[in-house]
Amino acid sequence: MSIMVNSSKTPTGKAKKGQVTVREDSKSIKACFPRNYCSDGKQIKLATGISMVDGWEAIATKLQRRLQLELEEGKLDDGHGNFNAGRYQEILEEYGLRAKLRVVKGGLPSDDQLPPKPELSLLEVWDMYCEYRKPGLRESMYEKVHRGEYKKYLELAIEATKSEDPLKIRNWLIENRGFRRVKRLLSCLSKAYRLGMKNKLLSHDPYEGMAEEIVNKGAKGKAQEEVEIDDDVLDQSKAYTWDEAQAILDYCKDKCPYWYNFLKFKFLTGCRTGEAIALRWSNVEWDKERVIIAWTYDKITKKFYPLKNDRTYKGEEKRRFPMPKDGELWNLLKSIPEKKPHDVVFESKAGKIINDNTFGNSWRGSQFIRLKGIIPTLIEQDKLTKYLSPYNTRHTFITHAVFDLGIDEKIVSKWCGHHIDVSNKHYQDVAIFAERVNPEVKQQTELDLLKEQLRQQQELINKLLQERDK
Repeated sequence: MSIMVNSSKTPTGKAKKGQVTVREDSKSIKACFPRNYCSDGKQIKLATGISMVDGWEAIATKLQRRLQLELEEGKLDDGHGNFNAGRYQEILEEYGLRAKLRVVKGGLPSDDQLPPKPELSLLEVWDMYCEYRKPGLRESMYEKVHRGEYKKYLELAIEATKSEDPLKIRNWLIENRGFRRVKRLLSCLSKAYRLGMKNKLLSHDPYEGMAEEIVNKGAKGKAQEEVEIDDDVLDQSKAYTWDEAQAILDYCKDKCPYWYNFLKFKFLTGCRTGEAIALRWSNVEWDKERVIIAWTYDKITKKFYPLKNDRTYKGEEKRRFPMPKDGELWNLLKSIPEKKPHDVVFESKAGKIINDNTFGNSWRGSQFIRLKGIIPTLIEQDKLTKYLSPYNTRHTFITHAVFDLGIDEKIVSKWCGHHIDVSNKHYQDVAIFAERVNPEVKQQTELDLLKEQLRQQQELINKLLQERDK
């Protein structure tokens, strides 16, 4: 079936006079120029180098628009009334396409397709980009994401597709990895190729526009990755109930007490695992009845890093979590022997910094070391109905605070550091109010407050009536 790509069509489906089309012709994708463009009335059909794979129409549309613009501006005329084959070839190269053209009798170009040949391999382009970004990235982000996760994705995609074809790479990523990660990676790839073009190492960006075309899909039917994404913190299906959280803590207190304090802190504050590991005694402010979340620990680099929430919190680099005196969080931290200000609050069984992998094995279990795991054991005992990752202790606190305790979502957002759209002025008001709210006590709604006021008024009326009747 012939598919035509053009900017304007007549009711019959044919291109209007004077329009360029990029369409299937003789089992290849060709650019077809209008007959009235040449003095002899012959139509020029030229190879484009576009591969006939899924998604070729999008590339063809972009090329058609560019050729139409060049045609209308007279740039495809060599100045002597002849077709400018050299300019056409330059346009193809800009779009990462190559087609070998030869001049035939009469001076018109014909075509013989030449498959695209990249100047650098995909992984070479990625390595170049990583080195360029290294000075401006946090060390953990550079090692864990750019040199680790993203590069592994590319290696797997190349191995699975047996090629470096951009469309095949893109499609494999969408089908096998989460769409958010893929969208970010494709955006970075486009930047990487543009960097190469700027340094005259590459002639085109084959990933141009791919990230913008990605919709909310990807990795259908795949197991959920245990990644730290805050877009779904109010999804109760991804949180344990507060009773289930208590069941987890009861089990830890009895069977693995060395994880009890650490897990309870995570459930009571909703902080991320790295933030809980990095909590220092200097961050516990007894006099102000609050805990400061200011650092995170990265398991890859094994280093501490200050929080960088400037995009979410307008420049603020730490969070203040209320710790009411004699409340659960207060008593939890009081039960732990306090050390020097710079020492971490929570330590491993061996008295060292908690190893995230060791904690993860205790949580989920490990066949390699024949460890059953906290969650699989509780599921087997019918005390839990599903497995959720350690990160979902965060979801559990947030949904408990919002849905069980009735605390305003904006306040919970301020405590936990997940994004919510609030104006700068209003956010400052929330910040001041958040420190006065008790995260362990059910909040009264306006209706509850009205009922309480009416009850108090009725008591006062009854008292006055009793005194009058005396």
